[in-house]
Amino acid sequence: MKKRAAWIERTSAALGMPPDKAAILLSVERRQSLRVNPLAGDRHGTVASLGELGWKGRQFDWYTDGYTLETPLESIRDSELVASGKVYIQNAASWLPVLALDPQKGEDILDVCAAPGGKTSHIAAATANQARIVANDNSRSRLMKLRATMERLNASAEYTLYDATTLAAKMNGRLFDKILLDAPCSGEGMMRLDRDADFDTWSAAHIKRLQQLQKRLITQAWQLLRVGGTLVYSTCTMAPEENEAVIDYLLRNRDDAIVQQLSISLANRVPAVREWNGRHFDPALSECMRLAPSEQVEAFFVCKLQKVARPDMPVL
Repeated sequence: MKKRAAWIERTSAALGMPPDKAAILLSVERRQSLRVNPLAGDRHGTVASLGELGWKGRQFDWYTDGYTLETPLESIRDSELVASGKVYIQNAASWLPVLALDPQKGEDILDVCAAPGGKTSHIAAATANQARIVANDNSRSRLMKLRATMERLNASAEYTLYDATTLAAKMNGRLFDKILLDAPCSGEGMMRLDRDADFDTWSAAHIKRLQQLQKRLITQAWQLLRVGGTLVYSTCTMAPEENEAVIDYLLRNRDDAIVQQLSISLANRVPAVREWNGRHFDPALSECMRLAPSEQVEAFFVCKLQKVARPDMPVL
């Protein structure tokens, strides 16, 4: 009960709403969505096949290959469409980092913490397998699952098994046009207030430990980004320590980092946190995307950064 009360209080402050409203949002049951995979079939044909299975849903107005899943999840999850890679089931929020990254054909792209592969395969689909994608993870078992997912979705990438906290040294001077850092986090966006198990590892102390890891990861990723390149940082949590505070840390220590605007309009988008626990963040963070919990699009945080040429760049 103490953890629940603390989570409600923190969420209320982070989202700028009364505690009773925050508690309602934290209890919302979220729906999964469908991403139609153009690497495994024609979109219109796949949607027609979904209809034959009794699927009912609608296309998202902000993502062409994304559809709601209003019929029971099991009917689609156990179908040949999923087994053959024509459809990938995930929460719609997971598409946002890739849309922010805007991957293009011919680019060198790094996914720092790539497993289980939903976002990596999305990058491959967005570039018609014509980008040079490096998918990294620090777990051999997770990397094997990632490869299996990519193969099922007909998606191509190079795979590396590196500790991302030392990734810059491992890459031997290799640089990238685009980098996705979907960072390990406390996962508040997937938690629910009424599920006891969701609070087993959650605590303010755990959030602070994760923040230290996230700062190390974004430092490494920034070193691997070409001047003029784009880095997208994302988490599925609402904790400001893991979101705005990490971006603020980068901005305070690198004068070659610029926050770029994210113009995707979503009903559950709320203002980025400008101050937390007495610390005021860089005003540029107002351009970051922060989402409150909702039924269709879970709580998420996305920030798009560009690396610019500056003299005498400081080293973290």
